[in-house]
Amino acid sequence: MAPEYRYIDTDEQLQEVVEACLKVSVIALDTEFARFNTYYPIVGLIQIYTGTDCFLIDPLSVSSIEPLKAVMEEPSLLKVLHACSEDMEVFQYALGLVPSPVYDTQIASAALGVGFSVGYQALVEHYLDISLSKDQTRSDWLARPLTTKQLDYAALDVIHLLEVYKVQLKALEGGPKLSWVEAESLGLGQAIPTVAPPEDSYKKIKGLWQLSRVQLNLLRDLCSWREITAREEDLPRNRVVDQKSLVLIVKAEIVSTQGFQGEAEMTSRQVRKYGDQIQAIQAEAKLVAEEDCPEIFVRTDAPINNKKLKRLKQVVEERALSLSVAPELLTKRRHLEKLIRSEDTQGQYHLPDELGGWREAVIGEALLAELSGSSS
Repeated sequence: MAPEYRYIDTDEQLQEVVEACLKVSVIALDTEFARFNTYYPIVGLIQIYTGTDCFLIDPLSVSSIEPLKAVMEEPSLLKVLHACSEDMEVFQYALGLVPSPVYDTQIASAALGVGFSVGYQALVEHYLDISLSKDQTRSDWLARPLTTKQLDYAALDVIHLLEVYKVQLKALEGGPKLSWVEAESLGLGQAIPTVAPPEDSYKKIKGLWQLSRVQLNLLRDLCSWREITAREEDLPRNRVVDQKSLVLIVKAEIVSTQGFQGEAEMTSRQVRKYGDQIQAIQAEAKLVAEEDCPEIFVRTDAPINNKKLKRLKQVVEERALSLSVAPELLTKRRHLEKLIRSEDTQGQYHLPDELGGWREAVIGEALLAELSGSSS
């Protein structure tokens, strides 16, 4: 049976959607978008289900989706999404904000022990025993007109989402897990890469421990420039300059445009367009005193004490089993490794930020106890 929905393609209809949303306490929310050769995602459709009405909003037809800000910002209106990190990025670019408050059904499924990173179709089948088609997942959502299959698919993405939320909420109420889901869902709106500080973008590169302070300073400036340029020109980062090329320029001290295209493997187009800018950044970086450059990075990929890691993983598995949650929700391997590497000269371990918040009491203290040789 085909889902019922209203296709919204006028400003007057969009205002009606806003008014309908502000009359309820919870809505299901989703987006369909494209990102082919751009830095930012381009939204092609916004889906909302209020529990009675399903709206498919065409952002390419209305004069502006700004009226939706009232919905996204309303503190008394909960927005239910599934695996919403990319949706958050879409709204940040399209509206300059992220929806709040939010509830992510994928996070809730991990808290309820259904599994980690469970897809929407699998979640609907698990909770509602309904099998959904996946054939429109890779559709072109910027094409017009959208097909009936696309619209039906998009509507079901939010209609069943609200049903899943209601089932999950009953299972979560009365225990601590609901607060975990709320905290994790909130964090999704605070980790959007397209608004992260450009000067921090170099920190994601592997092997930084191999570089001197002077080299780190240049790499930071080059990566920051690339991030800003990608945003200003709305291009994928590697269309500006590949990360590998920037690392080669820093490590091999390549300063000529011939070297950029040869040793650094930049394209001729990139060299013509950006070569002078890279050289200007190199010249400015040389003026910075070493003591003003970034601190040397500690190696984070060195061999780890596997016995300790195995013991910690066992603690996580046992705690996850006792709580009926997905182990990955409690912590990930890289965070356990970070904890092991936190040992100071007195033999004390320190919880990394990723094991703070609700995780400290739930799993962090048990991990510290295991490392100190005491029982949790």
